[in-house]
Amino acid sequence: MGEKINLELKYFCKDFNLVRNTLRLIGAKKIGIERQKDYFFNLPKEKNKKVPARLKLRISGRRQVLIFYKRPNFSIKKATQASILVLPVKGKKILSLLSKALGVKVIVEKQREIWEKGNTVFHLDKVKGIGKIFEMEVRTKPKTLERDKHNFEKYKEVLLPYLDKVIRESNEDLVLKAKKHLKFT
Repeated sequence: MGEKINLELKYFCKDFNLVRNTLRLIGAKKIGIERQKDYFFNLPKEKNKKVPARLKLRISGRRQVLIFYKRPNFSIKKATQASILVLPVKGKKILSLLSKALGVKVIVEKQREIWEKGNTVFHLDKVKGIGKIFEMEVRTKPKTLERDKHNFEKYKEVLLPYLDKVIRESNEDLVLKAKKHLKFT
């Protein structure tokens, strides 16, 4: 299990076709489409609430990945840096164990179209109950961070005209807010 650093951004997007055309122009390749179900678990409250810790089990087909990450809210002005630990897991009992031990906070379901160019991954997500979301992740290391920040800004510049409002929080937060809103309407 290795820790990695991502430079990330996340925006609502009305028209994925314009984004797809731009991705082709910059040389990104479509990898495929997955259906994903993310189970977010309750974690103890931390003192530093600006950078919340999150734990999720992602199930996509027969693959299961446990993901622990800390990331501040996304920013319009600069790349958002996230610290991530990823652990592929096997066995059908991990969901049951984590659900009983921590409790499931929320479930996020989405269809994800994945594109790649080098160490950059582009996600075109259709999130159930939320809508279309575009995400970009540059997977970086301390040694290549400056070069990767430059590439991040370059990609952001060409894609931004086709994106809508920045999303500051995680999909977990968006789904929780949507469910809360439905309860009060």
